[in-house]
Amino acid sequence: MQRQIVGKHAEQKQLQSNILQISQEAKAMKAKYDDVIDATVGMLHHEDGRVFKFQVVEDLLQNLTDSEMYAYAPVRGTKAFSEGAFDWVFGPYSDLIRQHFFYSVIPTTGGSGAISNSFYNFNDFGQKVLIPNFYWTPYENFAFEANISLKTFLMYGDNNQFNVQEFQKNARELAQEQKRLCVLLNDPCNNPTGLCMTDTDWKEVIKTLNEISREDIPVVLIQDIAYIDYQLKPAEFSRDIFKIYLDLDPEILAVVVFSGSKTFSMYGFRIGAQIGLSKSKDVLDQFIRVGDYSVRARFSSVSQPGMNVIGKIFTEETYRTRFAAELVEARQLLKDRAALFVQEADKQQLEILPYCGGFFISIVTHNPHIFQDLTADHVYVIAMKNLIRIAISSSNLKDIPKLVTILKKHI
Repeated sequence: MQRQIVGKHAEQKQLQSNILQISQEAKAMKAKYDDVIDATVGMLHHEDGRVFKFQVVEDLLQNLTDSEMYAYAPVRGTKAFSEGAFDWVFGPYSDLIRQHFFYSVIPTTGGSGAISNSFYNFNDFGQKVLIPNFYWTPYENFAFEANISLKTFLMYGDNNQFNVQEFQKNARELAQEQKRLCVLLNDPCNNPTGLCMTDTDWKEVIKTLNEISREDIPVVLIQDIAYIDYQLKPAEFSRDIFKIYLDLDPEILAVVVFSGSKTFSMYGFRIGAQIGLSKSKDVLDQFIRVGDYSVRARFSSVSQPGMNVIGKIFTEETYRTRFAAELVEARQLLKDRAALFVQEADKQQLEILPYCGGFFISIVTHNPHIFQDLTADHVYVIAMKNLIRIAISSSNLKDIPKLVTILKKHI
């Protein structure tokens, strides 16, 4: 009889279809064969295959002092990082949000750390978090680790738009069942689909959450904004969704998840933020209390060099201006690839889900062997339930016509 060294709660832990592992397999194949197309991992690359890095980030990293590079980072972060992250995330609405909400910015190990801590602290064990049926699969790992699970609703309604009615129905049912509601929406630029909710969608979501909160049910809204800086819409309009936050009822906690990995291409530095907002000081105080504790208990503190580089860009005009200019270039890479992909898909009558920005384009499929079929043709994508996710962030322009042709063959 095999001795079970792990605790009973950990017996079912087993990574399935790990995105990073599949990406490593694709890289290994690419080293052997010139025709391999790797459209797996969500990191932005140049056309020549190099990881896209911001020169201002590189320059700042090279010039950090020893204490800025090597010392432990404070659990609560630096003021430059925390206030700078707040201003960056909310943009032209930052002053308005400050006027109407109590808030706190907790540095975390990427957006993943923020979501993981939120799942753990704002649900009772055994409960469910409501999310759309197309989602980034590591959410499942965060949920299992927090002793909870996920409940999904159909994300798409008529004309491939956000399904407000399905959200409302499932939110009300889950709230009544649990007497607590935690919702996670990855918007704008949903991973894996590229969907962006409209202002009307968000108004309906917040209206529903308010109605549930008025029944004396605790409500937590988690918004994962990892790809907010890579929307197709002009940058000056990219924060418009946050003005709708002003309609939130006082007892609701909103948690906005910021990813330094995506915005600054600092993937390996594991730096992000968990931004808590509430019109209730008591609710926000609870957020701070458990948030600070979990940072210390789960990962001690964040990357000191990552936090200092981002803090300097946020707060020093020269660096911020340089970064903004480089970000335009990064966005254009994605726009060019997305435009070509859509053009080729139209030409070959390959139906894709609507794309409004982000690192991924997705296609619905009912081929249960789609991953094996594609890899046989040396194409690597991420296969999900009834869906394949194509990372245009790491696909170059010359490969896209061939990629679309092979996708069409097997879809």
